[in-house]
Amino acid sequence: MSNATLKANRIKRSTGERTFDTVNILIMLVWAVTAIYPFWYILVMSFNTGADAAAGPIWFFPRVFTLENYAFVFQYERLQTAFVVTALRCVIGPVLSVIVTMMAAFALSKRFLPGRKTLLFFFMIPMFIAGTIISNYVVISKLHLINNFLVYVLPGAFAFFSMIIMRTHIEELPAELQESAMIDGAGYGRIFFQIILPLSMPIIAAFAFFAVVGNWLDYYTNLIYVTDRGLSTLQYVLYEIINRAEANTLIDFTKTSGAQARRLMAQQNNSVPTPEVIKMTVMVVVTFPLLFIYPFFQKYFVKGMLTGAVKA
Repeated sequence: MSNATLKANRIKRSTGERTFDTVNILIMLVWAVTAIYPFWYILVMSFNTGADAAAGPIWFFPRVFTLENYAFVFQYERLQTAFVVTALRCVIGPVLSVIVTMMAAFALSKRFLPGRKTLLFFFMIPMFIAGTIISNYVVISKLHLINNFLVYVLPGAFAFFSMIIMRTHIEELPAELQESAMIDGAGYGRIFFQIILPLSMPIIAAFAFFAVVGNWLDYYTNLIYVTDRGLSTLQYVLYEIINRAEANTLIDFTKTSGAQARRLMAQQNNSVPTPEVIKMTVMVVVTFPLLFIYPFFQKYFVKGMLTGAVKA
């Protein structure tokens, strides 16, 4: 093959690669806009006055900018209580889940553990045969967890799938580290807290973030097991606002609660946010905090998820 032919093939191949890259970029741009625009629309609506939003559609930017919607939402006492409950759940739940799951993984990584295979077999059963709503409710009721804050953290304290990955990660660590520590007189507790945990921070951070997201987004537990409004979570309050008349309740509350609310209404000619913008504002308050947490854990994701995923 002549040099001219080789050069032509290289040019042709390069043109195809550029075309392929261009098409990929266009597809990704369309996908990004499609995925991001709903969030942007919700954010724009939350910063627009209710009366103007009802007058016609808003596409990209607020027509009449206002912070009134957030002022009314943030003074809603039930939302404040729900934020405290959710924050406590997202701190206590992941910490408890990581500690319990990691300790179980450490114990089950020891091949000399009596009944190790039997324990793994019984832990595996719920992955394939899950309980029904009624059976789960009966168990939760017998444990006296109905209308109890612990119902948010205790049932999720152990995750078998996460334990398997953590166990594999621990088995991949050099055995000499634990052996040398035991020669120096360290017990299993000291080995776990001073050797295993520090070497497992990437995988712990990844699973801790997943636990935080799961606890933050969960409303099912509140829906089934909690009727005490003082124990409501943010997602359940959002669920009520979107699917029920809670938005009107919030507006009625702001009409009669506090000098600040009355002063705001006087400044706005006694106007209050409409249920539609209230829904959008609560969505922003409930959902967007996760977007600010993610960057702090992003660097741990790839390393954390690949560590222990493949056994050597």
